[in-house]
Amino acid sequence: MNTPHTIVETTLVPHTAFEEATQRLEQCFSYADGASEPICIALVGESRTGKSRALEECFTRHAPIRQPDGLTTPILRVKTPSKPTVKSLAELMLRALADPRAYSGTENAKTSRLLKLMNESGVKMVMIDEFQHFYDKGSHKVMHHVADWLKVLVDDARVALVVAGLPTCRAVIDQNEQLAGRFLSPVFMPRFDWQDTDQREEFIAILGAFQESMGEAFDLPAFTGDEMAFRFYCATGGLIGYLTKFLRQAVWNAIDAKTTTIDLANLLRAHSEAIWAKDGPTGLPSPFDRRFSTAATDDLLARIKRIGIPAEEIRLPRSKAARQTGALGVQAVLTAR
Repeated sequence: MNTPHTIVETTLVPHTAFEEATQRLEQCFSYADGASEPICIALVGESRTGKSRALEECFTRHAPIRQPDGLTTPILRVKTPSKPTVKSLAELMLRALADPRAYSGTENAKTSRLLKLMNESGVKMVMIDEFQHFYDKGSHKVMHHVADWLKVLVDDARVALVVAGLPTCRAVIDQNEQLAGRFLSPVFMPRFDWQDTDQREEFIAILGAFQESMGEAFDLPAFTGDEMAFRFYCATGGLIGYLTKFLRQAVWNAIDAKTTTIDLANLLRAHSEAIWAKDGPTGLPSPFDRRFSTAATDDLLARIKRIGIPAEEIRLPRSKAARQTGALGVQAVLTAR
């Protein structure tokens, strides 16, 4: 039974990309046993397209089970740390398998212990989220040592491997010939495109599903009307993660205000509170502002598709004094030699 404050998070709305992702994951899990080599697959997409939710859905279907002889963990699921190393990733996996000595040991010792625990825990699949951290954007280098270790780990453990991440994670696989040879074709989880009729209809159907679940506790405007649906699209850039994020904020605000009504003004406030400022199109009123034009122009749609895309790193020019200081510092080092 949904409670009002969790009604958005507990509304699972399968759509084409989500269903394909979960189906492919289930297939990999089902055929992991007895495969001649590890089955590997990647979920790739922009932030907030539902990759982690797809992993969670599969993980929940095969959740750990307490048996008389211990805990069975069919799926070992971890999130890649920033700048991963073999020791840090192995430690996360050991902790996920409840190893009391997860923090201790050399790289080889942790790996040996991890393989033993994976076998004892009945692990059939390893899931690694945020796989793009295997690629250092600053140096444009792949963490080859960790990637090689992961390949050997799944080979030795004879388990399936699922990775999920931003599009940059493909470089990790592309630049490792042996790893690439083990991966099936990736599952892409794109944002919804308003200009694609099928995707637009699917996005509107998702709005309808949220309206149905939220409507059990709140009086709402019609989410699926042409104008209102376009406002939702412009507010989220077609990203499901942003949609759930700001609908959740609208629900929280209504609960705190002790009201069961969520109207356009409430959606306007929730959107402004839930979405980071840079992620909205600049120079335009909020999509839930009555002044907002709901004409789907090419210029507007192009700007909306930029929502959620990280801003390019800004490199500020150094001052003349700083440049001179730097030059003097270098000269001093050379002179000292």
